[in-house]
Amino acid sequence: LLAGRPPYAGLVPERVGTLVTVPGHLDGITTAMLDPDPAKRPRADEVATVLESGVAPPPKRIVRPPNIRGPRLSPTLLGVLMVLVLPGLVFGGWGTLRTGDTMSNVGSAAPLANILPTSFQLAFDLSIERDALRTDAALTEDFLQITDRSIEAWTAEVEKLDTAGDPGLRRRTERSAAALERLSDIRAAARAGNRAGKLVAVELYTSAVNGLFDLAAELPSFRDEELAKQARNLELIGSVSEVLGLERRIMANALRNERISDQGISDLSAAQDSWATHSESIYTRADAATRQRLDRISGRSFEFGSYAVSSQRAVIRVLNARDVEDVVRQLEDSADGRPVEQLWLADAASYVQDLKEVVVDAASRLADDVEREHRDAQNQTIAWGVFTGIVLAVLAGLGVALLRARGRSVDA
Repeated sequence: LLAGRPPYAGLVPERVGTLVTVPGHLDGITTAMLDPDPAKRPRADEVATVLESGVAPPPKRIVRPPNIRGPRLSPTLLGVLMVLVLPGLVFGGWGTLRTGDTMSNVGSAAPLANILPTSFQLAFDLSIERDALRTDAALTEDFLQITDRSIEAWTAEVEKLDTAGDPGLRRRTERSAAALERLSDIRAAARAGNRAGKLVAVELYTSAVNGLFDLAAELPSFRDEELAKQARNLELIGSVSEVLGLERRIMANALRNERISDQGISDLSAAQDSWATHSESIYTRADAATRQRLDRISGRSFEFGSYAVSSQRAVIRVLNARDVEDVVRQLEDSADGRPVEQLWLADAASYVQDLKEVVVDAASRLADDVEREHRDAQNQTIAWGVFTGIVLAVLAGLGVALLRARGRSVDA
């Protein structure tokens, strides 16, 4: 009568509420009255009570049809499942934030790491030019051309940088570019053999060199221990260059004059102690491949101050004897008529060039490692995000199921 069709059109009677819109109490009592088992149908007085009340639900035993199944999962079980899934959501969110922070941190370091190799190469070349000015050594055209190529390589790398989102990096590179521009006139004069204004020139060279080396100090603190170790090693390079430059200046003057003052001995000793400390620190933190290259350029004595290298060995002899006569005699034996200070400076410059190659290679590997770490962090962030999304979807599904299950229980 209510639905306009026979109640047993299918295998089991359909609830009236699924066919037409009727008050809930009519849906429940009608379904109960159509139960195939007469013993389960409500009594007349029960039906009358429900109809007269208009709102009171029928007794539980007559509302739920025996052939209509309830929820497969109870509200209690659904609640337990939600509690079990919730830690996964928290863990996934934490993992996403952690890897996202790593990705951001390493990503911000990537542009700077990419220009470190050419920056160090240029800084070493400029430092040798500066030390040649300090010691009145000749700046040959061949060496000036080496620096020219370093300037071109550095400029090309900087031009490829996108510094729009990093004002600090833009300021640093612009400052270094301005320092190189100021050096252009000095280098042109050096090509012409004009060494006037040497003190000002040395100061400008030092400013440019320090600016290029100091880029390494701007690297962030990496969580990855290997990256952090590489970055700390590269931060020492600027100080190492200054120490070796001081040694070259003192030794060149001492060899030229065949004597060294007490102050010169004191300064040289301090420089040698500093170099030995730096070299030991660099060697200790270096990876196996870098150690092999350092051993090769220093006769397996890098960690002790490279005393096997001719120029460094000469420094140690001067410090031990407190004079330079013996060193001058030994250098003159193989000088081929060249001034002994020029011979010594050539060996020192050769060692610095070898060290430059090792440092530039280390900076290149750091740039590659930073790039790889950034890609890994990106992939991990995506993976954690997908995991968190899945857990969140499962949690939402369980929540909806719980609400429906509780609703059915309330209806019952």
